[in-house]
Amino acid sequence: MDAKLTSVREACSVNWWFTASKRGVDIVISASLLLLLCVPAMLTIMWRHPTQNRYFQRQAYLGRHKRIYYQYRIAPIPLHWPLQILNRPFLLEVPVLFAVLAGHLSLVGPRALALDEDDEIYQNDERFFYQPGLVCLHWIRRRSNIHFQTELEDDIDYVRTASLRSDVAILFRALITLMYGKPAERHLASESICGIRFLNIAMDELISAIMIAVGNKTITKLAFVNPDCLNLAAKNPDYAQCLQYADWVCADGIGMKIAGKILGRNIRQNVNGTDLFPRLCAAISGTKHSLYLLGAQAGVAEKVAEWISTQHPQVTVAGTHSGYFTSSEEPNLVAAIRKSGADILLVAMGAPRQEQWIQKNLAQTGAIVGIGVGGLFDFYSGRIPRAPIWLREIGGEWIYRLMQEPSRMWKRYLIGNVTFLMRIFLERSTSKSDKRNQK
Repeated sequence: MDAKLTSVREACSVNWWFTASKRGVDIVISASLLLLLCVPAMLTIMWRHPTQNRYFQRQAYLGRHKRIYYQYRIAPIPLHWPLQILNRPFLLEVPVLFAVLAGHLSLVGPRALALDEDDEIYQNDERFFYQPGLVCLHWIRRRSNIHFQTELEDDIDYVRTASLRSDVAILFRALITLMYGKPAERHLASESICGIRFLNIAMDELISAIMIAVGNKTITKLAFVNPDCLNLAAKNPDYAQCLQYADWVCADGIGMKIAGKILGRNIRQNVNGTDLFPRLCAAISGTKHSLYLLGAQAGVAEKVAEWISTQHPQVTVAGTHSGYFTSSEEPNLVAAIRKSGADILLVAMGAPRQEQWIQKNLAQTGAIVGIGVGGLFDFYSGRIPRAPIWLREIGGEWIYRLMQEPSRMWKRYLIGNVTFLMRIFLERSTSKSDKRNQK
């Protein structure tokens, strides 16, 4: 058996305090919720025609150590308003709390797997060391649009770091992410917000597209847009035109998901340069493709190159240069990038300068794919720490950035976010008015 797997199994068996306290929290909270919801749940059961004798639905699931158990839910029935509230999921699922009381299910854990699912996730024993949970890490990350790992990888993350503190934190984050609505199950391949059209794709699809572009030597300009970028584009026609000319534009940040929710447009994932970078390095590792790092303060790009050599030693960094250079120095810089033979050019100068620079110079640099990556170099050089994952899971990364650099970021976030929301509500109002006029 794998040594790491063995250590996790031993930790799960000897950490009796965590197991007991987790069980105690499950009992207290599930019993409290049952008392709170028992009356409306009973009304849901009783409010049906005498011929409807099926009150519950039953389904088999795999519990801890793959033991089979059953979960029950109240069978929904046709109801008219205002009685439709009795068919709300939070009432129909009340009987699931009995599985928590019985110890088959926990409040927090990997997702409960039904027996009729067909997935490789069944083959992994490690994720079954704890009871399945009503809430899991992957559920939270999907609602925040940062589900870049597979469900199995998120489950393993939970098992290897499980503690009472982390369980309580996950429950807290789950309550916050409820506000973001359901994940985008159905989505269009592209969407438009504030007049900017972007690809509505997942991170792994973008990585694959970049690798195909590099392999086919298709010159491609990639930009990421967040609420601040859309505010800038609304005031800067040159920048807006630059985004229109970009080959790929991707939605970056929780603000884009919120905007999509307001406008009724499902944003699939928070595809941003900072999360793309390590995955891009992994994708080109061991290939002949190389990176050129352009941007940030003097010495920062070199530290990012050091990070790459440590984390991905098989990735070739063709060259580095700071983002500070004069217009007279620009021709020599372009010539140096071309001489380096780099395939992918990462430009970290901030919007709109980085996108405009790529638009103007990418073809002359000889690089195939040019990507504007904003503050990425600052994070991976260690100059500025990135927000912890738990804060990113609740869409609070912008709060962390504001706390780090309040004098520079207050206007962007405190005023810019409000301005952006006003633009979104105005767009929604205009869209509804146009639809009424078309009828």
